[in-house]
Amino acid sequence: MSHPLIVEAAEQHFVPICVYNNTKGDNDEKTLKRFKEPAWNNPVVRVLDSEGALVVPRLANDWRLSSLAERMVQGLEKAKRKVPLYLKLLAREQVGRRDGIDTAIFGMA
Repeated sequence: MSHPLIVEAAEQHFVPICVYNNTKGDNDEKTLKRFKEPAWNNPVVRVLDSEGALVVPRLANDWRLSSLAERMVQGLEKAKRKVPLYLKLLAREQVGRRDGIDTAIFGMA
């Protein structure tokens, strides 16, 4: 969540919300119950629509940049919103690194 392009995308194209999973008697506890999240669990990412419905599957136990970038791209696409080119490129680059692609060859005409 600290990569500058992820921060940019989160700020410009999403409404980021942090829910603490270890407090009692507040809205955070209600939100955990709503989404059936246990207290003291590891961080998760959800992409929701304006009605609060899940747009893409919940991201949990996977804190790779590639996974978060992919999920953000998928969320924007499912919401039929324009995906910024920098986010698409970041996702592709990180997936390539994750999957072990070290070299790419491009032909030019």
